[in-house]
Parts: sequence; C-alpha cells; structure tokens
Amino acid sequence: MQCPRAVFFDLDDTLAESFHAPSPQALAGVGKLLTYVPVSIISGATFLRMHKQFLSTLESHPHANRLYIFATSAAQAYQFSSGTWEQLYDLALDEEARARIKKAVIDAVNSLEVLRDIPHYGEQMVDKGSQIAYTHVGVDASKAVKDSWDTDGSKRGLLWETLKQSLPEFEVLMGGVTTIDITRKDVNKSHGVEWLSKRLSIPVQEMLYVGDALYPGGNDAVVIPTGIQTLSVSGPAETEKIIDELLTVCSAQ
Repeated sequence: MQCPRAVFFDLDDTLAESFHAPSPQALAGVGKLLTYVPVSIISGATFLRMHKQFLSTLESHPHANRLYIFATSAAQAYQFSSGTWEQLYDLALDEEARARIKKAVIDAVNSLEVLRDIPHYGEQMVDKGSQIAYTHVGVDASKAVKDSWDTDGSKRGLLWETLKQSLPEFEVLMGGVTTIDITRKDVNKSHGVEWLSKRLSIPVQEMLYVGDALYPGGNDAVVIPTGIQTLSVSGPAETEKIIDELLTVCSAQ
C-alpha cells in the first residue's frame, strides 16, 4: 500500500457500526491521518447526526480544516474552517420531489409480498431534505435484527429494483445492510469524490475510498467508475486495521 493523497471513509458499517458513532480508536486514527492527508467522511447520514455523535471531537485538531464531510450521500458538503462548519454546497430535493419519492416507496413496499409481516422498530422513512432514506426494519432495530432480516439481500434488492423502475429520474442506492437511499439524479458518492478532486486539484486516481457497500447496487459502488482506488471492508474492525496501515505508509513518506 502507498500513501494516497486523500482518503474517503464511508461511515455506517465501515468507520462505525450502523447508526452509531465511530469508536474512540477509529476517531483517534482519523485524527492522526489528518496530520498527513485530507480525510473525508461520506455517508447517507445527515450532517446533524454526525455532528451530534462525533464530529465535535475532531474540531480541536490542528488540521481540522483538512476534514471534509459529505452528508446524505454527498448531497451536502461541509468543511471545518475558522472555528465553524462551513456548508460548501447543498443539493436539496424540493417538496414535490420528496412527496413523489415517499409515495413511490410506500407503493413499492405495499406491492411486495416478501416485505409483509416483517416487524419494524422505530421510524422506517426518514426525510433528510436532500435525501429520502427507507429502512424496512426501522432505524431503531438492533444490529442482530438488521443483520438477520434479509441475509441474502434478496428482499432489499427487490425493493431497490422496484424503486429504480418507478423513480427513474432519481438516484436509488442501497446503503449499509438495511437502507435504500434516494437523492437527486447523479447525486451520489461519486459526485463527492469528483467534487473534492477538483477542489483539491488531486487526480481521482491518487485518492483512496474505503467502504463496505462496494458491491453492485451498493451506495459505495458508484465511486468505482471514477477511477478512485478502493478497499472493501466487512466492518469497523477491518477499517481500523486499514487506518493503521495508512498511518504506517503515510508517516514514512
């Protein structure tokens, strides 16, 4: 492994367990990595959630301005600058689009027999302004439930295919192990990769992307055509090992 000139980390099921904050070890690793290269956290999560859970712990870092946050599947971007978080762009969905997406999700779920009689825990559909996220088992489901409700991915895959057909004018992607993320067309994680490449004047091929959903239809897989280097992980423990490897090669350059 060589030291990339910038690193992207997916959040849920990559840098952290789904819907949880990264571990203190992972955050410490990100902080150390900022000493050497710009780091981006790119996620379907909202900026508000990320800030509430863990971003404040990185604000005092001497190189905090090298940290870029791409929220709601890169529909929004933020950078810590001069002691505050600056929003760099916001590609929000309008009210009519959000209403159309919600109706299409409800219609699709009701039409699929395989999704019936599956218990859910907490909210299923979350309106994030720039993204609509749907998780059939609910945002409060335990990790055991999230991991076991659709072990082969066939149920969520069928919902994804149905929504792609009914919402061709939007971006429909699978995130983590339970979620379907819907944004404006061509607004996905590849947009964040290409945007940062231009902002930092770093060729995409000299950056690295670490994620758990690099499989077809996964919300990380969209970055592959950009030419960015990618590393697929099974979860936060493997990501922490990659951070350690990056620190070794980047500190030696």
